[in-house]
This record gives sequence, structure tokens and C-alpha cells, in this order.
Amino acid sequence: MRQRHYFGTLAEIQEGRFTIREFGNRSVGATLHRGKLIVVLNFCPHAGAPICSGKIIPKQIFDASHELTLDAELPVLRCPWHGWEFSLENGRTVVESRLRLAYLEFEIDEGSIFVMI
Repeated sequence: MRQRHYFGTLAEIQEGRFTIREFGNRSVGATLHRGKLIVVLNFCPHAGAPICSGKIIPKQIFDASHELTLDAELPVLRCPWHGWEFSLENGRTVVESRLRLAYLEFEIDEGSIFVMI
């Protein structure tokens, strides 16, 4: 059964950078993406890396002429171990849709964040 845990205050969370908290044997990261709170397990589904210590970067897109462009509107979280990239929009990997980040439910109560683990 999941339990409600105090994570911190909304004021502590930064856009584009993860704040990490430990709850027993679970590590959880929270960030803001376009002002929306995102809370995930700090665990890469590919190889178990602490995914929230990776970088949030613009998605790389190759056009028809094989030119590389960066799309800041579609940021990805790059794993610090093997460079796998996960969409912040839906948690899916850029290349393998079966693997995705584990998003957690949360509640905000008078500026305090509570995660359900």
C-alpha cells in the first residue's frame, strides 16, 4: 500500500533542475517543466542509474537534410550513465518506447508537496 510522504515545499523546486529526496530505499526527484511539477523515481529503467542527476537538455532532431536542430520545447532528461534520453512530456525514451520513467502521484497542500510511494 502506498503512503503519503512529505517531499518539501513548492518554493524549493526549480525549473529544469531536479531536487532529490530519499524515502527509505526509494530515491525521488522533482522538477518544474513549464511551470508544471514533475515527480519521478530517481531510477533509470535502462540500467538503474540515478536518472535525476542527469541533465535536462533540448531534444535533438534531425531534419530531412540530416541537419541537427535543438528543440527546447521538447526537453529530454539524459541519463548520466549511458546517455539514454527520456521525454519530460511522457517519460518515454526517445528511441525505445517500452521503457519509461516512473512518474509518481503527488499532492500539493498549501505549498507543501506530498508524494505517494
